[in-house]
Amino acid sequence: MRLKLILLLISLFVHSNVNADELLIAAASDLKFAMTDIVSLFESANPGVAVRTSFGSSGKFRTQIRNGAPYDLYFSADISFPQQLKALGYSSSAVIPYAKGRLVLLSHKNDMSNSQLASLLHANFERIAIANPRHAPYGMRAKEVLQQAGLWTQLTSKIIYGDSVSHTAQFIVNRHVDAGIVALSLVKSASNSSKASYLLIPETLHSRLIQGFIVTQRGGDNPTAWLFHSFMQSGEVAKILTEYGFETPNQEAISAVGG
Repeated sequence: MRLKLILLLISLFVHSNVNADELLIAAASDLKFAMTDIVSLFESANPGVAVRTSFGSSGKFRTQIRNGAPYDLYFSADISFPQQLKALGYSSSAVIPYAKGRLVLLSHKNDMSNSQLASLLHANFERIAIANPRHAPYGMRAKEVLQQAGLWTQLTSKIIYGDSVSHTAQFIVNRHVDAGIVALSLVKSASNSSKASYLLIPETLHSRLIQGFIVTQRGGDNPTAWLFHSFMQSGEVAKILTEYGFETPNQEAISAVGG
């Protein structure tokens, strides 16, 4: 009996150490390239720490975390999602705004640099991709853009929905569609920047994309989660985010979305 107790204590000790050195992150897919660089830098500065990152729709991650998904940190493309989790008791930290995202009209078939949104009405734009507005913040804003531009009703039959903004970008990169509205941060990656033709969409056409993150309720017991929490607010990370086209959210913009 005593031997079993000793073995159990050893098992719990080892399990605790493994968890302390492992980090599970749920990240909005507009962070696909930026977060990969950030994690690489973090792991280099913290030998022995392993970070596993899942990229996808912010709305779907919000639901998964409410249903018990074992993420330590949650990075959303829309700060209102982690704010909702905080209000419901699923967060161990305050909601931290880390970036402001921008939208672009992107095409690998047509030159968009000198185009206008109204160009999407032309016959050579038969299929247009946006992320699903039901759960993807960039999809929600893309729909707003087309509505504000007075194009949504005319373009509805042309719209193809991606599960996330990175999935939507793949439609464009692989030329399955003629154009689409996606995150500037995905265009800024080395693999896309030389091939992409895009039009930066004015922020006046959509609600601002203030992005925020939390240490989840589960992550509150993981010291490495708090280490990453602090690291995300460093100048090194700010530099990486800027390189990928993100902007620093100002207090006025944060207040506008209830941050």
